[in-house]
Amino acid sequence: MYLDNGARSLIKSDHCNTILVRWVVREKGVTLAGPSPNSLVDPISNDLLRADIFETIINWGQEILDNRQTFNNRFYQSFIVLSYCRMLHDLHTGYAGSKRAGAEWAKSALDPSWSELIDGSWDGRPNPAQQVQQPADPQDFKKTLKFVECVMNESKRYVERKDRQG
Repeated sequence: MYLDNGARSLIKSDHCNTILVRWVVREKGVTLAGPSPNSLVDPISNDLLRADIFETIINWGQEILDNRQTFNNRFYQSFIVLSYCRMLHDLHTGYAGSKRAGAEWAKSALDPSWSELIDGSWDGRPNPAQQVQQPADPQDFKKTLKFVECVMNESKRYVERKDRQG
């Protein structure tokens, strides 16, 4: 259970038992008490992690594109851009990194025209509970949807290249 941004009641988590979360717990978990996380979670291969990340990029991207109005607020506008930077970076590296690392990587790896959107999204992170109730800037949101399409296409190209390489 968790309290989502702007929510007034607890919501059952549907994302805490994913391959990505299990990888993070095993590889980056900090033991405060009890056994080490890597004794509780089985190893996850880079290929399995990449497949999970790719599936998320494509499925969530399609959900965003199909239900634009659901995501048309200041919180999601920033969250989507930074999440897609991180996921594409993670797909390329084969491990889960931070949004900051993903954003910096994306600015150097993707067309430079995305840098302003990425920087603006990073600057737009404070106060998510308030931002979830404010509409996104129309131009930024339009660019965000284009960015999602760009990352979906780039991830497909990446997976196709990896498949050809064997």
